[in-house]
Amino acid sequence: MTTTHSDSEAGYRFGPHEVDAVLRARPEKRYAYFVNRVADWEEVWGLRNTDGWVMSATDADQQVAPFWPFRAFAERAAVGSWSNTWPERIALHAFLERWLPGLAGDGRRVCVLPDEHGQGATVEPATLKADIEEERERLE
Repeated sequence: MTTTHSDSEAGYRFGPHEVDAVLRARPEKRYAYFVNRVADWEEVWGLRNTDGWVMSATDADQQVAPFWPFRAFAERAAVGSWSNTWPERIALHAFLERWLPGLAGDGRRVCVLPDEHGQGATVEPATLKADIEEERERLE
């Protein structure tokens, strides 16, 4: 019998090792997983604390906003310097229409599905928006 647990907000059912397997994958595989899941489930997750949304920086000191496809992944990342944060859901339409253009306007990038060490695929907001919209069209 396979044990599953539900990502309570999304209703997505994880296999017992799915989160670990995804986080062990190369960043480009995690990026594809993220695009597929957020296009299908129409939500994105970020981390917040009392000061606002979590941001991090690349080695080149460029600000990036980290996002995850499900609460379970965001919870896993809420350790170390992010231990005082909690996952918060963002509706996909708001992410595509407000968040990504806003991040682009601020000169920030997006870090997709970073692991507990902050490592993930870093992309331009416009690239992520186009990829999600393309995937949504494919799913229709």
